[in-house]
Amino acid sequence: MPQPTPRERVRRAALRRPGAAQVRAAAARVRGAAGRARGVWRVARERRAAWRADPHVVALDLVRQVERVAPDLPRRRLPRTFVADGRALLPAPAPELVHSLLPAAPAPVTGAERLAAPVAADAVVLAKFALLGGVKLRAAYASRRLTLAVDGSGDLARQGRIRASHQVVGAWDPALMPPLVAHGVLPGGACWLVEGWVDGAPLATGVSLATAAAELLERLRQVHVGHGVEQLRLVDWWDVQRQERWWETVETGIVPRPVADAVEELLAVGGTVATSWCHGDLVASNVLRTPEGLVLVDWERAGVAPVMLDAARLHLFSGDPGRTLGDVRARWAWPLAPGELGHAQQLALAHAFQLSAYALRRAGLEGHPRSAVYERQAGRSVQRLAQVLDLPV
Repeated sequence: MPQPTPRERVRRAALRRPGAAQVRAAAARVRGAAGRARGVWRVARERRAAWRADPHVVALDLVRQVERVAPDLPRRRLPRTFVADGRALLPAPAPELVHSLLPAAPAPVTGAERLAAPVAADAVVLAKFALLGGVKLRAAYASRRLTLAVDGSGDLARQGRIRASHQVVGAWDPALMPPLVAHGVLPGGACWLVEGWVDGAPLATGVSLATAAAELLERLRQVHVGHGVEQLRLVDWWDVQRQERWWETVETGIVPRPVADAVEELLAVGGTVATSWCHGDLVASNVLRTPEGLVLVDWERAGVAPVMLDAARLHLFSGDPGRTLGDVRARWAWPLAPGELGHAQQLALAHAFQLSAYALRRAGLEGHPRSAVYERQAGRSVQRLAQVLDLPV
């Protein structure tokens, strides 16, 4: 093949060279892309500023994002107005069905805040102690009979515990928790879960929790047996760090000396404790009463742990601790394995285990509005521990 002459090479190069119109078009495309990038950055900056100023804005935006990607949830293109009532965001009017999701005593409204957002949810409720930073929320969809839980902190481990609970509990008592519909993670890292709606209302008081304790204990024990019960050595559960925390708590003076000595004697015995799948946060607000029975929600602290930790939590928040202690003794009187501590001993150590965080938490809550609430809870925990040990406080 003949080689091109120098003149032909120059002519071909000229043909490949972009003309002025092409250069201008390319430059316009670059400017357009840069402008769009600046616009996206500016919108994101404004959104972050709004988030820092108002967690309600964060909540609605998170719900809007999930509605765009979760096929089971409805979505809206046009914005509608939500009214902020304490931690709750409600459209007007809100369906009667969602009222059971609302806080029992919402914070007083000082000039009701109104926000517009293209959100289809019939109610959005922020978590009690996560109003800033990583916003946590629950939303309700009356027509679809679904609920949405979003954790803006992006805690994948927490979402994993909930999903694992659906597998474990679903295998042995599927009615004990709401059905799992879908789950995912938003581009910004927020985790979300869609669950089926439960026709029930949270237990409002410690007295109602005491009334429900027998059924809860019975059904949780069925989950333990189905999932499997294993023994954990006391020295592995109550390790050196936990022992140091316990001593720090005792040094604060909150634990009477006879009670502290009794706990030390139990620790010196050694042995094992029973472990299985536990809920992790048995408080009244996490128990729903339905016509078919009790349902437990918020399994974000679930996992394999000493089973008496659940019993201790139930005993702690019961409005009738004597009755609940009797229920624990009657419902969880399983045959002990060789070397296993007695049931009362395991329950006492579970109370002490939770109380061992007192010194650390008190320091962390110093000056916080919740510090007084925690002090009362810690004092009640000491009383429950002494009750199990049959000692005066």
